[in-house]
Amino acid sequence: MKKNFVLIWMLALPFIAQGQEREINGYVVAFNQYPLKNVKIIAKKSKQEVLTDENGRFGINVKKNDVLNIVAKSFEGYRYKVKDDDKEIRVNLIFNNPQENKELVIAEGYINREDLEYGITHLMDENNIYSNFIDVFDAIRYKIPAAQIINVGGQRQVQIRGQKSTAGFTPVLFLVNGIPNEDISYIIPSEIISIKQLTSGQGAIYGARAGGGVIAITTK
Repeated sequence: MKKNFVLIWMLALPFIAQGQEREINGYVVAFNQYPLKNVKIIAKKSKQEVLTDENGRFGINVKKNDVLNIVAKSFEGYRYKVKDDDKEIRVNLIFNNPQENKELVIAEGYINREDLEYGITHLMDENNIYSNFIDVFDAIRYKIPAAQIINVGGQRQVQIRGQKSTAGFTPVLFLVNGIPNEDISYIIPSEIISIKQLTSGQGAIYGARAGGGVIAITTK
């Protein structure tokens, strides 16, 4: 009987662990510096909803592999997949159509007029989704879900799942502002304007170098 109980307990452990909740904290800003109040944070698995406080901060209970939806009117919604080691996250929301939505954002209490006016006038370069990432490789992984970051000889390379090459493994060819580039580690995420995976037809002009796919990065 005791052995059966132990066996049942061991089998149940993964399901118990999966159902357990833990709290993570976060910080939501605009223009990469101004805290946003009253932003809604929704945890998909734990079903909890909270609002950011006047300092843009929040705490929310999440389950394993939970996804946070971060929502504010006139800002681009942001989805964040919670990692096992996350304790605190920081999100820079992107303000859509600043001139048209200015009064709505103030009325919702997200930000005061003075900070909003300054941000629109002087900080639009920071109104950038890529500011949310630690490095350029994280930004690529977010923008191109099929991209895998691997370590080759101590250097990070990108491989695209499903990309076929007659030469076996071939790393992605990077185009930085239209120029082929092997090392992109120097790129600061907030300096990125766009990241785009080229089609096989678009990349054909680069010949064998495009065997692993082509990713075009445009910076400021």
